[in-house]
Amino acid sequence: MTGERVALVTGASRGIGAGIAQQLLDRGLRVAGTYRTGGELVEKLAAVHPDRVLPVPFDLAAPEGAGAVIEQVTGQWGRLDTLVLNAAVWQGGKLAKIDLDDWWQVVEANLRSTAALVQAAIPWLTQGATPGVVLVGSAVGSVGFPGDTAYASAKAAAVGFARSLAKELAPKGVRVNVLAPGFVDTDMTSAIPDVARARIADATLLGRFGTVEEIARAAVFLAEDATFCTGAVLAADGGWTL
Repeated sequence: MTGERVALVTGASRGIGAGIAQQLLDRGLRVAGTYRTGGELVEKLAAVHPDRVLPVPFDLAAPEGAGAVIEQVTGQWGRLDTLVLNAAVWQGGKLAKIDLDDWWQVVEANLRSTAALVQAAIPWLTQGATPGVVLVGSAVGSVGFPGDTAYASAKAAAVGFARSLAKELAPKGVRVNVLAPGFVDTDMTSAIPDVARARIADATLLGRFGTVEEIARAAVFLAEDATFCTGAVLAADGGWTL
């Protein structure tokens, strides 16, 4: 296998995913980035780096499209070394009030898309150079959060998935790790009321929300540098879960 290392980052059109894609690009990788909305942002990055960035549409709610995503990336560059599963579906609501079909849709969309993408990528990852899979989980998967039972369930399940997959793929040289961010300043968290933000910051040992750049650096560490780590869960939460 020849050529530069290739990474696929899901949810690369904004927030943490965009930060991860940019840092991998800065590291010299070719980067494919999936998006459901905001595709123009990935297209803009591709316009600047036409030979190094590949925009790929993908909807987590339609995991049957996972194979086509992997085919598009490998058809373009002939390899896949790093898979960063960052995209997620979120819907809040306390269990007493949320419709169970909506609850299950959150869990299913997150888990099925993860399994489908990894399954399609395995034949390519096993041929890659120091291949790695990073699942971007969440601190709420460890400690929970009121009104987040669906999302927390999906992120907790991702840890069991990753650790089992790490054991399956270790003989083939593929590492599988989880990054568990806490509260991060993104467009998604900008809607949190000031009172709630202050309460979260007070409960965080470092006294603030994280930045996209900080979380992206942690993801790139797991993907590219942590070559003796597999089955690990790295908390990047400023001490919120302690």
